[in-house]
Amino acid sequence: MEKYRKEINSIDDELVKLLERRFNVVLKIGHYKKEHDLPVYDEAREKVVIENCVSKLENKNYSRHIEDVYHQIMDTCKNLEK
Repeated sequence: MEKYRKEINSIDDELVKLLERRFNVVLKIGHYKKEHDLPVYDEAREKVVIENCVSKLENKNYSRHIEDVYHQIMDTCKNLEK
């Protein structure tokens, strides 16, 4: 069990770094949208992001879970943009 927990911890370390990078870019996008009077929410873009992520899965049984995770990530990002 400890071996698996260490592996999860390592994966979490990577995820946090990647999410922080994503959030930094989201803030730049938010500034751009504000300067150009663009809406925060872009339904078409969100759909493309989710489809792209699901398409990269090796195990398609995780599709719904990836969709759920990305909806949460994008909701968080929209809050950051505001």
